[in-house]
Amino acid sequence: MSNKNISGKQVFNSISWMLLQTGATKLTAILGQIVLAWLLLPEQFGLISLVYTVTTIGMLIQQFGLNDVLVRRQKSFNNWLPLSFGISWIFGIISFLLLLILGFIGSKIYHDNNIFILVSFYAFTTPMDALSVIPLTKLRIDLDFKTLSIIRVMETVMTMVLTVILADLGLGVYSFVIPPLIVSAVSLIVKYRITHLKILFNLHLKRWKYLTVNSSWSLMHSVIQRIMDQTDTILLGILVSKTIVGIYYMAFSLSIQVIGFVANNLPQVLFPSLASIKDSKRAKEIYKKSVTYLSVFGAAFAIWQGATAFWLVRVLLSSKWVDTTPLVEILSIGMAFRAVAWLWSIPFRVTGRFSGMAKHSFYSLLFMIALVTAGTLQWGVYGTAAGVSLYYTIISPYWLYKGFKLLGGTLPEALQMFIIPIPLALFSYGSCWYFFRFMYTGINPVTVMIIISLAGTTFYIMGIYLLMNDTFQEIRRLILERLPVNSGVRKLLSRN
Repeated sequence: MSNKNISGKQVFNSISWMLLQTGATKLTAILGQIVLAWLLLPEQFGLISLVYTVTTIGMLIQQFGLNDVLVRRQKSFNNWLPLSFGISWIFGIISFLLLLILGFIGSKIYHDNNIFILVSFYAFTTPMDALSVIPLTKLRIDLDFKTLSIIRVMETVMTMVLTVILADLGLGVYSFVIPPLIVSAVSLIVKYRITHLKILFNLHLKRWKYLTVNSSWSLMHSVIQRIMDQTDTILLGILVSKTIVGIYYMAFSLSIQVIGFVANNLPQVLFPSLASIKDSKRAKEIYKKSVTYLSVFGAAFAIWQGATAFWLVRVLLSSKWVDTTPLVEILSIGMAFRAVAWLWSIPFRVTGRFSGMAKHSFYSLLFMIALVTAGTLQWGVYGTAAGVSLYYTIISPYWLYKGFKLLGGTLPEALQMFIIPIPLALFSYGSCWYFFRFMYTGINPVTVMIIISLAGTTFYIMGIYLLMNDTFQEIRRLILERLPVNSGVRKLLSRN
């Protein structure tokens, strides 16, 4: 695929591959998590969630923001390979050592020596994951999202299958840390064989400064974003028991499914695609359409999962997880806003404003810490969920405006991504939730979920048709073009 004349249709085709990958990986993850919820206890989930607060930053440093910078300099990718390998080796080793140090500190903060042992398993994956950044970046530059999707699905399925097997064998929380080590090794070999790259062992650091400035800002942004994802768990880990942390972790995992299903992989497509477009008007148009589509699907999914959580937990999980229900309902509202603004950082990356992106993230983090801390101290775990949800409700429009502005977008254009889809989803699914939750109780949970899904989605689609007709028609056309039956009919007619 040529990067020079990329079209909106090509971007949509790439997004389609990533959505298929997302669907497969998230379905695998959800099914695996349901099985693990039956096999393991809340305190075991609580322990592994505390481990993640330690590992998330150390494992992120291994990339050093290299991915974003290489994508932006995609035309000279081969020239930067020697330096890229040098950076990967150094930060892979740094990440390994840093994780060991953080694991020791975490074991003291959370008063559990098992945390150091568990973190150590993840530490050994970091050099391999650091070296994986380069072949993955090459696939992104080539816009080969089909291969990327297959690799991600392979990694997810292998990890989840191994985790479930080990949990069933009675390894408990260690079931989470052994599979990533095995999968990282296998995946590293596959990535280099597919891309035909060879691992270089020399450091080649003569031009270090030409990549490290922007990489450092990109890394800072990524680290801050990861800290945001862990702020709530860190606070709870210090203030409450592992059982409550496990309950919250499960609720957060359920509420964030909208990001995993609808939004998570879109930046991998949109960033290299927009980076190859020189026409600013076309870049703005594709970005605006992408955010619009994301707002339509993201708002519906987020509010639907909150509206069905009361019955979903009771059907799929055991009684020990019932307390997650109100937390999922609270968090899902904030996740709707977060999903709409998920692509806010792409314009900063495309225009090379990595420092501005990192600074916005830092100031936002301070605001989040204030909100979540106040909520947690006042109302415990429910205050934590309310603080997180309120934070994303406030910060998401601000983020999206700041990003969209760099491509020529205006404040009204940014706000319109929120003012129709989210209220419409709240009315469509929320009214069904209220009816079955408080007025017509006692009906079979599966029946309730089906009715809420069908009725709420029907109301929502009708609202989009009436209030966002242009978007409705364009989404309808794009979906129909991707249907195999419709494609076959067109080919048949063209022959005749």
